Amino acid sequence: MVEAVVKKETLLEKADRIADSILRSEELRRYWQARTKMEGHKRAQELFEELKLKTNTSLILQQRLEQDHPKVMLAELEVQEVEQKLYEIPVAMQYKEAQAEVNEMLQGVMSVLLSRLTPEIPVEMGPRQGCGQGHGGAGCSCGKN
Repeated sequence: MVEAVVKKETLLEKADRIADSILRSEELRRYWQARTKMEGHKRAQELFEELKLKTNTSLILQQRLEQDHPKVMLAELEVQEVEQKLYEIPVAMQYKEAQAEVNEMLQGVMSVLLSRLTPEIPVEMGPRQGCGQGHGGAGCSCGKN
């Protein structure tokens, strides 16, 4: 049995059709409806911006300090407080749920691809650890391998 070779262009055309199907999906339609509502809700917008800032601050502190450090614990508490305020706004929750649906769909597509490809070709399944080689291949001095 001879296996047919598929040209790169054919694969890209099929990927384009998948992308088009995603763009026409019910999940994306709900996402855009929810996003439009969110854009019209000033308080929810303010809280989302505040949540981004507090989450970033929390992540930075977690990288630099121990989990049980008072600054880390306070930052996490502040994130939870803003999230609680957002949970009280129905439009914000609709947007968050719609976002999660789209993410789940995209991750599902990637999961199918990876599950089919992994047995046949080496595919890295996550972020690389360490920082690799520095300028000129000499490495760096960060202490990570």
